[in-house]
Amino acid sequence: MTKTYLFILLTSIWVLNASCSKSNSPDSKTQGNTDTSINPASLTIFGAPAGAPQNNTFSVYVRYQGGQWNDLFAYDAEVDGGNLPSAIYHMAFVSFDSDFSKKIEVKVHKNDGPMSNVKIRPEGAGIVPTIVDANTVTFTLTGPQKLSFEVNNDLHNNLMVFANKQEASPLTAATPNVYYYGPGIHKIGNDGQGTLVLKDNDKVYIAGGAIVYGSISASGANNIAITGRGILSGAMFPDHAYPHTIARRLIKIEKSNNIDIEGITLLNTVSWNVSVSNSTNLICRNLKVMGWTINSDGIDPTSSSNVLIDDCFIRNYDDCISIKLSYGGAASPTAKDSRNITVQNCILWTDQGRALGFGPESYSSQSRVYDSITVKNIDILYNQNYNVDWAKGAISILLGDDATMQNVTFEDIRVDRLGTKTNLINLSILQSPYNISVGKRLQNVNFNRVSLNSALNIDNTIQGYDASRVIDGVHFTGLKINNSNIKDAASGKFNVNNYAQNITFN
Repeated sequence: MTKTYLFILLTSIWVLNASCSKSNSPDSKTQGNTDTSINPASLTIFGAPAGAPQNNTFSVYVRYQGGQWNDLFAYDAEVDGGNLPSAIYHMAFVSFDSDFSKKIEVKVHKNDGPMSNVKIRPEGAGIVPTIVDANTVTFTLTGPQKLSFEVNNDLHNNLMVFANKQEASPLTAATPNVYYYGPGIHKIGNDGQGTLVLKDNDKVYIAGGAIVYGSISASGANNIAITGRGILSGAMFPDHAYPHTIARRLIKIEKSNNIDIEGITLLNTVSWNVSVSNSTNLICRNLKVMGWTINSDGIDPTSSSNVLIDDCFIRNYDDCISIKLSYGGAASPTAKDSRNITVQNCILWTDQGRALGFGPESYSSQSRVYDSITVKNIDILYNQNYNVDWAKGAISILLGDDATMQNVTFEDIRVDRLGTKTNLINLSILQSPYNISVGKRLQNVNFNRVSLNSALNIDNTIQGYDASRVIDGVHFTGLKINNSNIKDAASGKFNVNNYAQNITFN
């Protein structure tokens, strides 16, 4: 494969990367490659390209201890739209990199009025703001964080702060087999509605300060990577309003092996953000995913094995992470087992849907298996379920399509807030509108140190289907709801039917 490159690098403190280097891809147009990146000793700040979507609710500044304040560009992320033709709210987000060899100080100024009841979540991060004046606070970071900055109890118009550790080996335009997008605005297919198709050994690098409009896909590819500090956006696609093109994904990987997706931000998808099907050996790390429309699932491994989802932030309108066997509404003879999947160190926020939703849309014509799924060290900042009886749970297993799910562990899961008609746990064998048949068996599910930081909204659920399709072996250790230790089904308000057995609380 032959690729051509354009790369400009000015060394010293000010760095200018202006490039969109590629070949064998859809036509692309690049705009506004005139912005800069500041790189003091332990802090990297990427300038935003001209025309970037800006949020003016907050002004945000950052400095390393003993340094000067640097202005951070506050990007705009549309949130919470669902079936509507456009989003209702606009969340701000900023990002920077640091080696954290020195403490990092962040200053936030609210531009449209005073701040009250300032909260920085997740609470477990232990970040306490210092009040400067009625409109301004500061806080200190000693390591990488993904934080929600909230004032006046407003969950919709909040600010996300993404403090990344510095990239170990950022790619350059001179690297072989790299589609390099430097600072500026890039449009795949000239109109930002095209798709970059990857082949074996291809890499995509979206640099800090770059926005790439369009989508990326791979089918039957080995050893591919999509990395960087920039933004991949579906904002140019015309069909966000529901009913939209459900098959459209921002990143779509199928029948591929050895996939690395790391560091970038995903915005304004029409449908699922990261769709991976019939693939093996996938890593999704340090992704920042924000979507506003219905079906904007965050990361969905489907009929895939050896998957690691690590250190990601996802806020969208639908499931944040959903593990499936197939999709599309018809029996799929190509569906495979989903095995060895780990989700860890993530922060999740679901405006409508389930933060962790496993088992729906299996659509398999054969009895397939979900096996060895581990979810650990997760903060769920908010979860609102759909107002549908079966579609419940911040942690949800909805097992259909004659599938078996086994050896599932949830540990160190902290759920902060639930919306109305939403519960913490829903384990059900069923046939939902997204299944072609009833599930087969759910067994050996462990909940270790799971907590809900509020009272329950509706009862939890553990329900098998009949005497031959049962839930067998659900074990709770250290379950806490609203600071109460749960020692039995009654105190945890669990609705357990006669087709669920070996349910224990310790």
